[in-house]
Amino acid sequence: MSNATKAAANPSQIDWRTEGKVTQVKDQGGCGSCWAFSAISSVESRYAISSGSLVTLAPQAYVNCVQNPSECGGSGGCEGATMELAFDLTTSVGVPTEANLPYAGRDSSCGTYPVAVQSSGYTKIPENDANALETALAEGPVSVTVAANPWMLYGGGVFTGCSKGMFSSSGSELDHGVQAVGYTSDYWIVRNSWGGSWGEEGYIFISRAADDQTFTDSAPADGVACKPYPSQQTVGGECGILFDTSYPTFSGSVVV
Repeated sequence: MSNATKAAANPSQIDWRTEGKVTQVKDQGGCGSCWAFSAISSVESRYAISSGSLVTLAPQAYVNCVQNPSECGGSGGCEGATMELAFDLTTSVGVPTEANLPYAGRDSSCGTYPVAVQSSGYTKIPENDANALETALAEGPVSVTVAANPWMLYGGGVFTGCSKGMFSSSGSELDHGVQAVGYTSDYWIVRNSWGGSWGEEGYIFISRAADDQTFTDSAPADGVACKPYPSQQTVGGECGILFDTSYPTFSGSVVV
């Protein structure tokens, strides 16, 4: 009953792109920095909602400076990490603008930089809970982890290729960080970091038909799991989109 009540209170649909709270689609290139792009995009959007100012920030700060000793989702930098680790850095240090630390597409040493935005913390949304993700998205964009191997052939429309496509065997193995920027009753609106010529002008519409289904991820180390890696994990929704969802928070700790 509580879930139904909560969901009923949300808008029937929302798209933060139309609200001017989302920056231009970016391209991570050959560096495995999707997690950094996912995180920085949500910092940009949530900061814009909090402050009224949409600023293009630097994912390179995460690539250079996020420490990942437990090898959560990879060994760090272009070899992978998690959005939660990036949000920790946004809280403890802050991040610069893209202009002050341009994206290099490769690992580099962590140096000092002028802080443009600092968060107060982050919120981890309950796992595999579509209502909880919808409620969070009603307040602002959210970083999500997905199984993106089946996305290679995506050309547009509502995507069901993780659960029903030829790549369904890999459609539940989380391996990519992206940003959810809205929803309808039929799909999640998701921003990728593969440039604007991919998909729906850099976006993909992930079907919500599997919101109440779960799948087995047999390669947790490729996603966001930390050492010692579990042998498998249960992920919810199309492409496992409901499993790992989080966003930065701003409550009085905003630097301009």
